Amino acid sequence: MESLKLYDTISFYRKRQGFTQEELAKKLGVTNPSVSKWESAQCCPDISLLPMLADIFEISIDELFGRKNEKESHYDLCSEFPWNDDNTIRVFRTLGKKILESTDENGIINITFPKDCYKTDGRFFKVEVMGNLNCDASINGDVVCHKNIECNDINGDVKECRGNISAAGDINGGVSCGGNLSCAREINGAVQCGNNVACGKSISGDVSCGDNVVCGKNIEGDVDCGGKVECREIKGNVECQGDIIYK
Repeated sequence: MESLKLYDTISFYRKRQGFTQEELAKKLGVTNPSVSKWESAQCCPDISLLPMLADIFEISIDELFGRKNEKESHYDLCSEFPWNDDNTIRVFRTLGKKILESTDENGIINITFPKDCYKTDGRFFKVEVMGNLNCDASINGDVVCHKNIECNDINGDVKECRGNISAAGDINGGVSCGGNLSCAREINGAVQCGNNVACGKSISGDVSCGDNVVCGKNIEGDVDCGGKVECREIKGNVECQGDIIYK
């Protein structure tokens, strides 16, 4: 489009948007012959109409004059991203076009989800965060996190968390955690954890962890851990390197 003049770009973008000359004139509040004269290079639109034209065509004013901003980098319908259109909310940082795998030591990515949306209208979505996930509401879907997670409920599986998990509510799915796992209430699934597991109530699946398991109520599955196990009852088999404490 760099070689085109204003009358060319008006005609080009009008047709791309699917407007007739009459429809464009109505949107701009001008007469139909005015648009016809612009496109035939008999005259130019008033300067005050240029922002409106750019907005209608969903382009910049520079593009309206056939100038492309080389500094801008656009993804065409995200077709250049390295994943499929899989209905996942992904949160990440970039350095130019490069996707950064993680944030710095103090970097936190904050996400706010609609509170209780899972309970009210059944919305369910997957989330991937290439950094820390700090959320003051529930996560209503499966989660992949490249660092730490702090949230309320997780209504899905934690497919992967490379750091620690701290959930103030329930985790309604399985958990794969590279660091420490702390859940204030129920874990309704199996747990694989690199370090310690602390659950305020029950764990409904098998537990495998590198260090200690402390559970306020029952563990419904098998336990394999590198430290001690402390809970009310274990309904499966136990292999651990420390003591088993029933309370």
